[in-house]
Amino acid sequence: MIKFGWRWILISLLVCLLTLVAYPSWGRSPFSPIEQWATVEMDGKVLFEIRGLVSFPASERAEFINTRLEELLQTHLRAGSPAPQYSINPDNEQSILSFNNSYLLTVTPVDVRGERTTESQARRYATLILDGIETAQYERTADYLRQAALVMLGVLFIALGVHVGVNKGVHWGESRLRMLMDSGKLKFGRLQIPDRLLHRLMKLGRFGLLFGLWWSVGYYLTDLLPLLRRSRYWLFDLILESLTDPVFTLNENSYSLLDLLTLIALTVGLWFGVRSLTRLFRTRVLAFTSSDRAVQDVLGVLLQSLLMFLGLLIILQIWGLDVSSLTIIASVLGVGIGFGLQNIANNLISGLIITFERHVQAGDFVEVANLMGTVEKVGARSTQILTLDQVSIIVPNSRFLETEVINWSHSNPVSRLRLPVGVSYNCDPDRVRSVLLNTAESHPDVMVEPAPQVLFKGFGDSSLDFELLVWIREPRQQFQLTSDLYFCLEKALRYYNLEIPYPQRDLHLRSTHIDEILQHLQNGAENPQPQNNLSLELTDTALEYLVQKMQGEEGVEIKDRWYRGNFYPGVFVAAEAVDWWMKELKVKQGQAVQLGQVLCDRQIIHHAFQDIPFQDSYEFYRFYSS
Repeated sequence: MIKFGWRWILISLLVCLLTLVAYPSWGRSPFSPIEQWATVEMDGKVLFEIRGLVSFPASERAEFINTRLEELLQTHLRAGSPAPQYSINPDNEQSILSFNNSYLLTVTPVDVRGERTTESQARRYATLILDGIETAQYERTADYLRQAALVMLGVLFIALGVHVGVNKGVHWGESRLRMLMDSGKLKFGRLQIPDRLLHRLMKLGRFGLLFGLWWSVGYYLTDLLPLLRRSRYWLFDLILESLTDPVFTLNENSYSLLDLLTLIALTVGLWFGVRSLTRLFRTRVLAFTSSDRAVQDVLGVLLQSLLMFLGLLIILQIWGLDVSSLTIIASVLGVGIGFGLQNIANNLISGLIITFERHVQAGDFVEVANLMGTVEKVGARSTQILTLDQVSIIVPNSRFLETEVINWSHSNPVSRLRLPVGVSYNCDPDRVRSVLLNTAESHPDVMVEPAPQVLFKGFGDSSLDFELLVWIREPRQQFQLTSDLYFCLEKALRYYNLEIPYPQRDLHLRSTHIDEILQHLQNGAENPQPQNNLSLELTDTALEYLVQKMQGEEGVEIKDRWYRGNFYPGVFVAAEAVDWWMKELKVKQGQAVQLGQVLCDRQIIHHAFQDIPFQDSYEFYRFYSS
């Protein structure tokens, strides 16, 4: 079943309506000489054209005449009287045309066509007006309306039949053409038309036929009834005024919405034209050169930008805009954009330098800053790098010029790896060298030429230090190859009993005095006893050593303090002392509190203002000697 294209009918009727409406008022369009001529109409039909005068533009003359004719027509139709009478009064080289003793227009020499005089031209205008009034009166009769209705129905019926026939004919023609092309009976030389392209061409042809059909139907139908003609004329006047009325003024020139639409249309057309020309330049000129693809892209972008700039200058000049007046505005914008977009401009220029110098190209394995990966694309502003973790990172082009870049693939991708190896002092260096070389040469990814090397780097703190040097073809595999070689080296060294040493150090920095304190604290925890016994067991030397540690730079914080409005000079907090003993002596919280009480009993420390047992709290204590 063929679907009826109602959307084509609506589009065609709309375009037809705008076209028909435009016709009687085309003299007022901004694309026509507005001040040269305008049209006089009645019921949407053009009667004649008039020209403009020095002090009376053609559009204003036409508007005045159309208004008087509308009044004359309505008066005649209401009264039902005979045709109105006109009179012509010569006045020097002009003739004044009046209807029913009412002024209509003045015919001047500029309105005369051919060898006529102003009087004969006025008589011709009067004849056209009378014919228009007679036609308008006839088109409002019942007989004409019935006849017009029948004609409209017949035309619509025929148009619908033609519409269905066009759809069927296009489908049949497409299938027939495809059949002939497949059979080889229809050839277009070497040109092969794909099915999709043929379908689009046939669809475009169907659209053109249907558009022309319904445009013609709309033109004929809207011209049958006066109401339709008057409505379309009024509608176009409304649209035309909204499009042609000035929106803004620049350099003493007024610009309307239609001017803006024209500028946009020209700019869009310029864009597509420049784009097509640039594509043709790249495919027909640059493609035959030996330049790199990235260079071709940059040259294409530069050519497109240059053509767009020149084209915009020409369009603005044609549009009536003085480009030189935009110099100040462009300068101010240039300064603002220069400060705001300086980083972008830096990256764009860096992209051009990178493209032309070709130090970094797509496919190179590079290392820039902390990034290492394969260059996927060098753009105008940034470069896309795919890391070894398969993560795409966008790097600004300026980074490649401001920092050092390692390009493993530049010029020659062959590179050398360095693998440090340390063995015990008990190992034979010659045997170690032989094992390292044999292991490297047995790996398939290590190049045979240049051959691997082993360097004796020196005598380390706990090992003989060697360095294995191998050459590889693919820098992207350096981390995997390094891991594989270390696995093989560890296995080979273990097989030949070549020891890999590692440093071991045991540091014992504990004082004998601290050991004494800890011993007594441990005994006190295992065998609880009165605190005074513990106080007696600890020697003065051990306690003196502990006090020195507490008062040292890394000891307990001793300073003057203010608390609740009172001043306490040279005190420390009991809780901080407990934490310090637990950290330095490796004791528990209870043992640290017990040690604090011992210091109180031996009169080494005391509470700042009262005599209470030592406890883990925010209490102030000070040394007796302070």
